[in-house]
Amino acid sequence: MISTKDRIASDLERSFAALGFAEQGVEALRAEADVSLRTLYKHFPSREAMIVGALEHRDVTYSRWLEGGPEDGAAHVLHPLVRLGDWLAEVANTGCLFLNAWAQYPDSAAIAAVVRDHKARLADEFRQRLARVVPGQDTGHLAETLFLLHEGMTQAARLQGREIAYDAAMQAARAALAAANIH
Repeated sequence: MISTKDRIASDLERSFAALGFAEQGVEALRAEADVSLRTLYKHFPSREAMIVGALEHRDVTYSRWLEGGPEDGAAHVLHPLVRLGDWLAEVANTGCLFLNAWAQYPDSAAIAAVVRDHKARLADEFRQRLARVVPGQDTGHLAETLFLLHEGMTQAARLQGREIAYDAAMQAARAALAAANIH
C-alpha cells in the first residue's frame, strides 16, 4: 500500500510536470494532492521540500521505467534510450523535470543535489550496461556520449517532436556503438 507521503509526492510530481514550478501556489498543490494543508506541510514543510519530494518520486519512477530490456549486445546498451522514447510518448514530453526545477530555483542546494544525483545515476546506467556488454574495456567516453544523447533527446523532443528527436538520438547512438565495435 502506498504511503500518504508517497501519494502526495506522486501528485506533486504530476502537477509540477503539467504546470511547471512557478504557476501554482501552495493551495493549488494541496488541492491537487487532495489533502489538508496541515497534512501537506507535515510531509513537505516548504515549497522547496515539495519540489524535492516530487523530484525524488520522479527519480524512482524513471529508474523503474528503465529497468530490464535485452540482456546483451547493443540493444542492452540502447535500452535506456528506447525507454526514454517510450516515456516521451506515454508519460511526459515537457523537457527534463529535474533541469526545469533547477532552472527555476538555481540557488537551492537541496534541488541541485537531487538533480545531480539523478543525472549521475543516469550516466552510471550507461556505464553499467556497457560494462556488461564489453567487460574490461574503457567505455567511459562512450557512456558519457550516450548520456548526452539521452539528455539531448529529452530537450529536443519538446522543440522538434518526439519522433525526430528519438530517431536522431538512436541513429547517433548506434553509430557510436558501431564505432566502438559493439553490435
